[in-house]
Order: sequence, then C-alpha cells, then structure tokens
Amino acid sequence: MPESLTAPLLFAGPSAWGLPPEVFAQAGVRLLPPVRRGDVPRHAAASERPGVMIVCDGVFQVAPAVSHQELCEVMDAGCQVWGVSSLGAIRAHELRAEGMHGFGEVFEMFARFEDFTDDEMCLLHCPEPPYFPLTEPLVNLRHALDRQGEALGLAPSAAQAVIEVLSALWFGDRTPGRILAALLKEGRMAAPAAEQLMGWLSSHRLKTLDLARLLATRPWQASPALALTP
Repeated sequence: MPESLTAPLLFAGPSAWGLPPEVFAQAGVRLLPPVRRGDVPRHAAASERPGVMIVCDGVFQVAPAVSHQELCEVMDAGCQVWGVSSLGAIRAHELRAEGMHGFGEVFEMFARFEDFTDDEMCLLHCPEPPYFPLTEPLVNLRHALDRQGEALGLAPSAAQAVIEVLSALWFGDRTPGRILAALLKEGRMAAPAAEQLMGWLSSHRLKTLDLARLLATRPWQASPALALTP
C-alpha cells in the first residue's frame, strides 16, 4: 500500500542531535536520514497524495545532493516543501521564488550578512544515528558571537576577525579546539571567557534551535497548500 505524506517527512541528521524523541512525536513528523538525491521523488512517488516534506540536513560530498529540479517537481505536483537549519535553508533560499518555504535564523542570515555562504552550514559528523557532530558549523559560532560575544568582552571587530580566520579553513578543520584557539588569538579573549562562550555554544547550536522552533510551531499547518492533502 502506498505510504501517506499526511505525516510530514523530516530529513534530518546532525542538526537534530540532542533533541529528545518526544519533540518529533509531538510535531507529528516522520524522521528520515539526511536527504540525498533521489529521496524526494522516491517518497513522493510512494505517496497516495501530496503532503509536506521538511529538508533540514542532507549529504553533498559522499553522494549527490538533493537537486533543485527534484524539489521543484514535487512542489509542482502539490507537495509543500520547507527548508531549515542546514542544506534545507540553502535550498529554501535558492528556491524562494519557486515556492519553497524557508524557516529560521539560518535561512534569514542569507539576507543579513554579505559574507554568509553555504560553507557556514557544513560540518563533519558520524555517519549513523544519532549523527554526533565532530566539527562545529560556522553559523553556530556566528550566532554565539552575536548573542554572547560583547557580554564576554569580545569587541565586534574582534568577533569579525575570528569569523574571517575560520572562514578561510576547510569546514572539517573547524573543530572546537581550533575555534577556541581563534577566540584566544584573533579574538584576544581571556581563556575563561572563551571557554564560557564555547560552553554556551554547545548548548545553543543555532541549527538545532531553528529545527526545534520549526517543530514547535509547525508552520506547514497554516499554509493553504494543505488543502491538497485532505
């Protein structure tokens, strides 16, 4: 029997790390691994009718990434597609004129920062659930600097210097240790303040916060597109 997309499908991996299972159950979503090319049309074809897909995390080097074309095709067929936190935010920004919905601060950062790039969402993580993160996405650090930097004695110019030096690195080199070193050297922070900022970051990862807020608010329920899934 065909699967139903009336329960929104959520493609997520490391951005969901640390969120308790009840968060997904309460949102009524079906949790799937990070999306890769072919997943979106495969699930759409297996459904009796259009529904909701939420793209959060996705692969992009070990396998082909979800394409613009396949997202556009399922939207043209009546599926409501949301993007959040990571690759989902990237695709939502790129396809905002095509009808893909973006959600959260990461998505909004494309408009806020001239130097904001796709690379800021990237990280290394364990390949199997629960997709434990091994490096830190630069977007999470940018959020921590914005919210806690000045309170911990980090001047805006020093925060920008930290972002610039880490932006020049391959995302796989943005380990917590390397970020701490940048805070101490380029940010000229005292060690206790830098360690405090790193501790705050680890419990306030923006990509995870965006996903949690999306699951709490369930914005797809307010969209007229749901008329396609009675």
